[in-house]
Amino acid sequence: MILYTAAHGGFSGQAVPLGGGAAVCEQLVAEWTRTKPFPFCVLSPEILRPKAPGAKDLVHFGERAYADFSRAFEKACTEEILRHDPATTAVLANDVSEGPDFERLGQRGYAIFTIYHVDVVAYVADIYFKGRVKPETTVRWYNSVGSLLPDMAKLVWKKQEASVRYSRGLIVPSEGMRDVLLRCYPFSSKEKIHVLPWGSWAPLDSVDPEPLRREFDMPKTAQVLLALSRISPEKGQDLLLDALLEWESRPDYPQRPLIVFICGAPAFMQGERFMKTLQAKAAKLKKTRVIFPGYVTGDSKRAFFALADLYVFPSRHESYGLTLLEALSSGLAAVCLDHSGARSVMREEFGAIVQPRDLRSAIQRLLANDVLRHKMAQAARTYARNERFSDRAAQLARIISQSPVES
Repeated sequence: MILYTAAHGGFSGQAVPLGGGAAVCEQLVAEWTRTKPFPFCVLSPEILRPKAPGAKDLVHFGERAYADFSRAFEKACTEEILRHDPATTAVLANDVSEGPDFERLGQRGYAIFTIYHVDVVAYVADIYFKGRVKPETTVRWYNSVGSLLPDMAKLVWKKQEASVRYSRGLIVPSEGMRDVLLRCYPFSSKEKIHVLPWGSWAPLDSVDPEPLRREFDMPKTAQVLLALSRISPEKGQDLLLDALLEWESRPDYPQRPLIVFICGAPAFMQGERFMKTLQAKAAKLKKTRVIFPGYVTGDSKRAFFALADLYVFPSRHESYGLTLLEALSSGLAAVCLDHSGARSVMREEFGAIVQPRDLRSAIQRLLANDVLRHKMAQAARTYARNERFSDRAAQLARIISQSPVES
């Protein structure tokens, strides 16, 4: 039996920006329900009844409320897991900070496998320390003074160290994430860290974009940039707006109308505050029309992909880039900032991987060359549609099944 703990699981079909971890969980559940590699049970926030938060509650929690939820979920999942025999039960954790008590379960003999959708230590180093401090340096700091820090810090550093130490397998979406984990935790072996890029669930069928053109009163000659992710500082939508503001001051700004859709809704700790920042920056643009359609999914998302001329992925920190792969699968060339998450998906034949200072010039170059952009879009579609999530789900099932646990 596999007990799959997922703090963002169980909200399938709800239009809430829970992030890539929730999406991967939903798809794994669907795939393993179909293929039946082993019996499994998902431990979702429903385990906290009657205090279970809804999906909309989760994305609006502040730091303290989210930390309290993480501890409550950890406790409830751990207690449920301990009701099962470790000789016949393995644990798959979909989260780290929100995961079960790795140390307690590991000492009791449970085979634990942890999916790293986010390296929380690296995220803190990139976003809160603005990349000025290496993740492994923060680990050394914590090892020196961690006992003096509040519980919220323990959810980042102590919890992640425990997940590495007590898991039999760590599943990461990129080689870059594996390398950072090995630098932070040199006691870990490279062999137990499995690099598993998720791929795409299924080809996204094109949806007629004309209703969107009419809804937003778009000229037929307009060119469209699309960014699609939750509204949060690490997603870097402000860097896109800064690049456009710079472009407006230059003589090479295009004569054709330029429309930018920033799709997504504010989510998690700093989302609402960041949304106000984006709106203020958008208001400074005089030549570029910026539209915030909110969170999009299903046919609406497909229509935006069909509408766009170029996908922009300006994230400061990204573990993989599920929406980037969706864009490539839909036949869009892309411009990405250079980080391990983008490099795990992106190739130069699909667009451009750049530093923030070069974002404007990359967008300009690709929008100005329809032939090159079309060639990149074709290459992107071919690549992305051969990166099948079903293959990765089967590979993960094999990794778990190698554990000496009876089914």
